[in-house]
Amino acid sequence: MAVMDELIDDLQIQIAKADNFPKFIKGIDSFNKKALPIFVESGLTGSYAAAFLLKISNSLVGKYQYINRHEQLIYAPYSLFVDPSNKCPLHCPGCLHNRVFQDKIIPDWPNGLLQESVYTSFIERFGPYASSILFFNWGEPLLNPKTPKFIRQAKSFLLHTSLSSNLSINFDAESLVQSGLDYMILSVDGATPKTYKQYRQGGNFNLVIKNIKRIVAAREKLRVSTPWLCWQFLLFEHNKHEQGDAKAMAQELGVDAIKFSTPYDVIWRPDLQLAQNCPANKYTFKRKCKSYGKIETMLAPSFAKILRQKWEDKLNRSVASQMSEKRTGKTCEWLYSTIVMDALGRYLPCCYVPRKKAGFTYIFGDTGSYATGERNGSPFNSEYYRFSRNHFVWLSELETAGGQAPTLEDNKHATYCVACPNKDLPPLINNNDLNRYLKVMDTTNILSNLNMQIISNWKF
Repeated sequence: MAVMDELIDDLQIQIAKADNFPKFIKGIDSFNKKALPIFVESGLTGSYAAAFLLKISNSLVGKYQYINRHEQLIYAPYSLFVDPSNKCPLHCPGCLHNRVFQDKIIPDWPNGLLQESVYTSFIERFGPYASSILFFNWGEPLLNPKTPKFIRQAKSFLLHTSLSSNLSINFDAESLVQSGLDYMILSVDGATPKTYKQYRQGGNFNLVIKNIKRIVAAREKLRVSTPWLCWQFLLFEHNKHEQGDAKAMAQELGVDAIKFSTPYDVIWRPDLQLAQNCPANKYTFKRKCKSYGKIETMLAPSFAKILRQKWEDKLNRSVASQMSEKRTGKTCEWLYSTIVMDALGRYLPCCYVPRKKAGFTYIFGDTGSYATGERNGSPFNSEYYRFSRNHFVWLSELETAGGQAPTLEDNKHATYCVACPNKDLPPLINNNDLNRYLKVMDTTNILSNLNMQIISNWKF
């Protein structure tokens, strides 16, 4: 629609100028007020339209603040990571649950299952603004019997939901499918028990195949098309010859795709060589059965209060004064797009496994430290996040400067981000994913492709 094009283009112009953040925020509130009736007239219900607009405006505010490298943010991350479990029954060599890996590298990763109260606090704080949530990081999410309930809660906040599992456990497949889960990664690195167990140590290949069949059968029984199942096969020298067999098996089992991927190099295990001359590839299959619908969900009741809030109310004078200048330079997109929470309610800057490095912290806070209503209570604005955004420095530059990293004044240490060795690691949920999300959510085609590009592309 021409009116929507005009409204969003005007905001894009303000983002490009980046000369008056308070004026831009007023423009966001004005945009929401003008756009809501247009969305409703297009056929969206009032509550859905308002919820969708909240996510759109959150991304536009995020784009402004990311481009100008603001230290303190008034928007919320559009991508969420939650680990329902900090433990895993397997001991894969490339994972922190490998015993050797834990002894030599990981300083502190206690076991535990995510409690419902901790998750509810997290999802009610961030869910209304976000587009996607991933229920995995370093643990096995299906160890937690509450994971399907967590997914259902996430769906009530209009989130695209993903989960990754090794499937080498017993769980309720029907409950998982009924949760409304959108996308599921099946981590199976072999087409026979012999090759599979070389990397998935402690896993049961036959149980894995049985569980895949159970999920497919549950989809058929419930007549739903989700979760979309992707078999992920990590390529090593010992299993690359089984690609053809795995592809045929995946199609026969009824999964939707198989992805052959290059894993991280497991340098401490010379017997596990990465596959040579074997590029990553992905194959998508046509369903043998009819593609059914999706699980229907209701909007979360807590949406209503947030939808009535104005963006201008989030901008106090002290925050506005910090945003008067433009800043450029290196930064990490994770610090602006994503928040990660482990099963103990601890907040982490990204999914990258922490290394032992004296004087650096990778724990940016915990749910209990950020009670609702607390001044500057968002963990996305903790002193660790603000410090990292303000002093982001790559490890190579630290070494050049003699290894002197900036430190937090009170506790004399730096965040892990300023010594990050993995400078080229992009967020797992990126601008392209945000664009795809907008297309799925825009059921009445009210946004043009250019509108969606402006909203989702955080770079010029």
